[in-house]
Amino acid sequence: MGNSDPFLTYLKSFGYSVIRLPRTDIRPLQVLVKEGTRLTRLGDLVSILQPGERVALPVVKMDIPAANISGERTRDLSIGVGLSILGNLIGAMGGSKLGLDVGYKNAKTATFEFADVLEDHVDLIDLDQYLSDADISAFSHHVAQLLEADAVYVTTSVIKTKKFVVQAKKSDGVTLDVKVPEIQKSVGGNVKVATTGGTSDKVLYEGAVPLVFGFQAARVYYENGHYSAFKPLPPGETALEASGRQAASRAEYHQSESPFVRFDA
Repeated sequence: MGNSDPFLTYLKSFGYSVIRLPRTDIRPLQVLVKEGTRLTRLGDLVSILQPGERVALPVVKMDIPAANISGERTRDLSIGVGLSILGNLIGAMGGSKLGLDVGYKNAKTATFEFADVLEDHVDLIDLDQYLSDADISAFSHHVAQLLEADAVYVTTSVIKTKKFVVQAKKSDGVTLDVKVPEIQKSVGGNVKVATTGGTSDKVLYEGAVPLVFGFQAARVYYENGHYSAFKPLPPGETALEASGRQAASRAEYHQSESPFVRFDA
């Protein structure tokens, strides 16, 4: 989507990069490797870089309120883009996106707001100390090559929520009152649909499990089999797109300077 992707800009200002298709199973201390124009998840850090004798695996700090992101809204998006994003979010929550276009048929634009956002993260200083003491697994021959090629990243923070709010507007700029019962029937019981904020034009969608929609990561550098440095991934430089599954053993890894990457499970 290039730099016009609204969520790239939206999260970059908060220091995060986007996961285009939010999901539940992304967390800190996972290993990613660049594969062409994609980032592919290899597994958990501890299975590839095992603890040394002095430094334990960093503790992940869980469910910290991200007050700087909660309640912030995107700019106005075209309804086509908005419905595409909305459908992906509802699908990730286990609902159906069929019939959404009927509920928003009179809309011209839409905005998104993520509510009650939580963060899971590890401190970079703790990760640095762990990597300095960790040993490359003897069974990770190919990963060792990737480390030497500076192609490995480690997730350090993710942001997640079970709730997001959509507000749509008609072509004249007036907000659209959405018929919640119709949308609830369309998306199914896995997603709760309700109005919020005391108005009938702001619709809250809530799932049972938080979806991870943003991340931070650090690129790690190795020389002669030993860890030497890390570099935080600049926010907004990379978007993770989770679609499909591809075994790491079948992948061909090489460097890419593309500002966008794809993220496979």
